[in-house]
Amino acid sequence: MKTSIFICLRKFFLSVLLMCLPLWVQAQDGLQIASLFNKYGERKDVTRVELNGSILKSYRMTTYKSLVFKDIGPYRQEIQQCLANDKQANVKKTQEVMESGVLRSAYYQLKEVERNGKKLNRYILFKIGKDTMGTLIYIEGLLSEKEMMDMLYKPE
Repeated sequence: MKTSIFICLRKFFLSVLLMCLPLWVQAQDGLQIASLFNKYGERKDVTRVELNGSILKSYRMTTYKSLVFKDIGPYRQEIQQCLANDKQANVKKTQEVMESGVLRSAYYQLKEVERNGKKLNRYILFKIGKDTMGTLIYIEGLLSEKEMMDMLYKPE
């Protein structure tokens, strides 16, 4: 009897997981940077952050994902290639800082996407910091560009 209940529960949770998977995958649909979060999110020298729940809602976001690379060197070329492809196909507004032919920082406001009847704004942020550290961030939600800038640059 316990075994059949366990099997039923396992099937239920598996079906719920499979129903939710398209929503998670859809968040970065059509973007090459999505592969970076999947590929490097579990590496020892990379810190991955994904927010959910009330934190997202308080900032009017539906998705927040970031990767922080302790040493961006081995990943820089692939990241910059993905950014270049996403920029070419999806960008609405861009700000970039190049140094000696290397992209040091980037802000991309992408074309909106419609999900559940709402138009959502999408942003990609990239920065190579001091030493060899680098950060890649993807944000999606109702927040405006001004809200994004206020969030990033508000004094502490």
